[in-house]
Amino acid sequence: MPSPLKLMTNRALDAFTPKGVIISKREKPGHVYQKDDLPKGLPKEATVLGIIQILCFLVISSLGVILVSVPNSSQLSPAISSILMTGYPFFGALCFAITGTVSIISGKKSNKPFAINSLIFSAVSSVAAGVGLILLAGSLVALRTASQQCDSGRDYLSSMPYSTYYYSIYDVKDCLLTSVDLTGVLLVMLNFTVLELLAAAYASVFWWRRSTVTALRSSSHE
Repeated sequence: MPSPLKLMTNRALDAFTPKGVIISKREKPGHVYQKDDLPKGLPKEATVLGIIQILCFLVISSLGVILVSVPNSSQLSPAISSILMTGYPFFGALCFAITGTVSIISGKKSNKPFAINSLIFSAVSSVAAGVGLILLAGSLVALRTASQQCDSGRDYLSSMPYSTYYYSIYDVKDCLLTSVDLTGVLLVMLNFTVLELLAAAYASVFWWRRSTVTALRSSSHE
């Protein structure tokens, strides 16, 4: 049972402590912090970042499946071979999904180890998105060159006899249509890669600040 002196001390503290100020029993005497200083909206912000990154994973990986299923073409396949050989639409997108999942969990746990893990995964995702951006830009340039070759092939066929032109024009049309489809797929993938790059870069700064604040609070409690 608490002593009368301790009860009187606690009542005096309750009477003279300003509203909204928290005095932790585990902290050193004199250490107080305001409720307003606590991070607000941390789980919500971390969840939004995680959802964006998971969405990027779903879109990019789905578009990667479309690229794999495109029929082989002697003119167009080399344009997308580099991005498929690196596995960016799958391994890079998987990295985004893991980062988003860790971000959501870290927002709910809100402690230093999870914040550091989110920081590491966000930095890795930033690098992966940057590499993917370069690969996609190169593929778009190569695809544009390949489509110009398809167009020049049509001009070449127009000067040939009618029978040869009649049967070969379908190959040229198929080349042009496939080129347009692939360009659309790569452009959408490029947009979501830029979105992931921005989200990962913001998440890196976000979790770096969070880990720093957590470390400072941990050291002040010791």
